[in-house]
Amino acid sequence: VGTGRGAQLGILIKGPEILESTRRVDTIVLDKTGTVTSGKMALVGAWSADGVSRGDLLRLAGALESASEHPIARALAVGAAAEVGPLPAVDAFQNHEGTGVQGIVDGHLVVIGREQLLADWAIELGEELATRTREAEALGQTTVIVAWDGEARGVLSVADTIKPTSERAIAELRRLGLAPVLLTGDNSTVAKQVAAAVGIDEVIAEVLPQEKVDVIRRLQGEGRVVAMVGDGVNDAAALAQADLGLAMGTGSDIAIEAADVTLVRDDLLAAVDAIRLSRRTLGTIKGNLFW
Repeated sequence: VGTGRGAQLGILIKGPEILESTRRVDTIVLDKTGTVTSGKMALVGAWSADGVSRGDLLRLAGALESASEHPIARALAVGAAAEVGPLPAVDAFQNHEGTGVQGIVDGHLVVIGREQLLADWAIELGEELATRTREAEALGQTTVIVAWDGEARGVLSVADTIKPTSERAIAELRRLGLAPVLLTGDNSTVAKQVAAAVGIDEVIAEVLPQEKVDVIRRLQGEGRVVAMVGDGVNDAAALAQADLGLAMGTGSDIAIEAADVTLVRDDLLAAVDAIRLSRRTLGTIKGNLFW
């Protein structure tokens, strides 16, 4: 009955035993992009280094990002194409999990991502671009660095919006006795701003995908029973490690496969309903057995 009622609410539960797991959860870890926020980012800033035109920056960066499925990459590709027109083809595309991408565009080896990825290539950001990066991040924007042929050529920034229901969902989760934790690979400044806006106190930011699993294990090692809500490929391992994995139905197939529960409705209130549903169902069962 409980799983049937869940289906009516847009909550797909893989098996009845999952209901027992949800009842014991006391901590809920939330991915940021696509879970707490809409994941529908837009290009809002572009700063090029001396000697580099804005057009070249957007054309090469947009082309490379068009080969990726990440929400930030999609925003960059769409924004670039809107300004400079059709984008050139990409060869030898590679995704560096959690740090960025690389590929060949118009004969240039282009690298886009976090400072860590550029450090791996011994590429220095430079004072001016570093200042632009800090200014954008102070406004709550997410930045990526663009380099080609061994030099940093510019910085691009995108902005995301918080889902309208996220703040209410966090308040409801707290009322159910769950401690919310925001877990993201994004920079700490952006993560803290999003967390403050929705009422989350505990923030763990700038983690690589494989480190998300370590965070879940650490919380479990502290004696917590952990639920994880996520939507991306980078969340799949953490969803599988959590005592209860909940995947957004609009997320990646691998995340949905790894999770115990799929939230067809694209908002965190569905996670609240899943927790509440399990407690009501088990309460009814135990009451009937008692009588």
